[in-house]
Amino acid sequence: WIEEGHAFIGMHSASDTFHKFTPYLEMLGGEFETHGAQVPAGLIKMDKDHPATKGLPDPWNIKMEEMYLIKSYDRKKVRDLWALKHHPNDKAKEGHYPVSWVKTAGKGKVFYTSLGHREDVWEHPEYQKHILGGIKWALGLEQGSAEPQEK
Repeated sequence: WIEEGHAFIGMHSASDTFHKFTPYLEMLGGEFETHGAQVPAGLIKMDKDHPATKGLPDPWNIKMEEMYLIKSYDRKKVRDLWALKHHPNDKAKEGHYPVSWVKTAGKGKVFYTSLGHREDVWEHPEYQKHILGGIKWALGLEQGSAEPQEK
């Protein structure tokens, strides 16, 4: 259905489901591995022009959130929207920690954000702007690239 040209929009725990169903994980582009304690997070904007990031601050400072660590993730197959440059619970560990991305699945579009564990995050206007931009992009109502930044 998605590969035929429809949209998939996943929030937070959408990556923590169907762990043994490879087609779902490939469509989504990443899988929940674990998380630590809830922490403040300074998200780095990876695509300044995408509808799911446009008009949001860089860095985007989240007061408190359950930050997922993602596995089965290949930057050559997704377009990063938001990421962390340090492990959310161990700032000494530098790296690429994806938070939100988009990709295509056949003719369909996939938008995913790992944000959204806390009710106050959902109620925040910046989060609502983020997900509304992702939804509009996935439905084809706004333009943005799904081309991976890393080849």
